[in-house]
Amino acid sequence: MANVLLISGSVFGTATLTADEIEEQLTSAGHVVTRPENADIAMLTDEQQHILIVCTSSTGNGDVPDELVPLYTGLLNDYPKIIHLAYAVVALGDSSYETYCGAGLSIDAALADLGAKQLAEPLKIDALEESEPESVAPDWVSGVINNHLNPQ
Repeated sequence: MANVLLISGSVFGTATLTADEIEEQLTSAGHVVTRPENADIAMLTDEQQHILIVCTSSTGNGDVPDELVPLYTGLLNDYPKIIHLAYAVVALGDSSYETYCGAGLSIDAALADLGAKQLAEPLKIDALEESEPESVAPDWVSGVINNHLNPQ
């Protein structure tokens, strides 16, 4: 089992609901899940955290939701040492916008630039095609973590 840091950022609450379901599934599988209300860089640099899952929606302009701005800004400006961290991103968006899943893709790029290990390409969930991302994301996250823990 793994120590999982689960961080979410939501504009209208859908990403929070999706993260709730991810947390429930991971906890049921025996993982230790830490889900801070206000994530900060220190949480990412804690080497006791092995896996980071970010579940985020985007604003209409593709911007990071307000609750993730301090973390995202810290990634861009503080250059934290996070090479020990493996991560995956669940990005919620609306493909009718040019900036589809912009926040999740920006966070993914920032984590990769700092040397964190990407476990999978971001899962992009389109609101035009999937009205209940909370029914899709938990299985995907579980699969990504299981593949990481039990490579074939």
